[in-house]
Amino acid sequence: MLGALAANTHIARTTFHSFIAGSPGNASLSFYLKGAEDTEEYGEHGEHGEHGDSRNISSHVLRSRSAVLNVAIALIGVALLVFTVRRVGGWPAVVGGVGSVGWWFIVVILLGAARMACRAQAWIASVHDARLRFRDAFGAVLAGDTAGNLTPLGVLASEPTKILMTRAHLSTVVSIASVAIENAFYTASVLVVLFVGTWLFLQRADVPPGLERIAEGILIVAAAAGVLAFWAARTRPAVLSWLAPLVTRLTGRSHAPAEAVQEIEARIYAVLQWPIGRLLHVVSWEAAFHVLAVAEVWLVLRLLPGGREIALGDAFLMESAGRFVTVAFKFVPYRLGVDEVGSGAVAGVLGLSVASGVSLALVRRLRILVLNAVGLIRLLR
Repeated sequence: MLGALAANTHIARTTFHSFIAGSPGNASLSFYLKGAEDTEEYGEHGEHGEHGDSRNISSHVLRSRSAVLNVAIALIGVALLVFTVRRVGGWPAVVGGVGSVGWWFIVVILLGAARMACRAQAWIASVHDARLRFRDAFGAVLAGDTAGNLTPLGVLASEPTKILMTRAHLSTVVSIASVAIENAFYTASVLVVLFVGTWLFLQRADVPPGLERIAEGILIVAAAAGVLAFWAARTRPAVLSWLAPLVTRLTGRSHAPAEAVQEIEARIYAVLQWPIGRLLHVVSWEAAFHVLAVAEVWLVLRLLPGGREIALGDAFLMESAGRFVTVAFKFVPYRLGVDEVGSGAVAGVLGLSVASGVSLALVRRLRILVLNAVGLIRLLR
């Protein structure tokens, strides 16, 4: 699993450069691995190079198609949102629920920011390098979350953004490896939350057949991911080294230095030899991320009409369901419409009003928009 995450990070690095940064995406992986400091190399292989014109055209077509896809997905999400709101009593009921949060929304924002801070601290612990300061890591996490929410690329945009934002503080090899390592810990924590939440959810006698099948599928995927992770830890496959030549052939770029790719893999698999204290340090920050998420859900549901008796267990189930939606529908910008449908359906099973579930999703989206505004400022600086 660790090797696969590292490979995805490598692919994301080049993909995001083409899609978001607006550049032709002609630089090779070696260009990135050297920290993008040699501008003359970019002149040789970049847009002013021999094949610059054809690559510019291909990049322009790719960005145009991506923009159309982005708009299409957003329109579907809006339609789904409108349909869901009408089913729960219309906008007055939902807006009234959101309005009941009042000034507590500031606390919701702070809880969301604290969660991003937990990811930043877990990343710092994964890097184990004093050059990566908290403010830089925190800003990169906010910027990455913004990039991931604004585009259908999701993690293929968010994680490369972190690498870009910290390039002045870390070598690209160290940055790629540390981002992959932190994502491996985060992914493992998400799988635990999904597994436990799904198992508890299935204990409900009134779970609809459709949701029951989805829950069973989550359990199977989580168990399979655990087996795959165990296999990767035992065999340590050189996934990144195997994928690097394939990616360079597909993108038409020069080959990445083999020693750099091998160093990234070595750093990732070195996690298996980390002291237990360092492992627990990273795990504790990832766990804090989920604890704060449950606290946010509990607080918002308590503030909504009829939510005075909400239990922490129900808040955990709502959060685990929301985490599944986040993972499964990351390609939908801001998960527009999808969050409301999923949250409303789970709320109904838990005995809460469907309107409360929809209002919860909207409050959390408003929080995301506020934090993403900060992340966008960080991106534009």
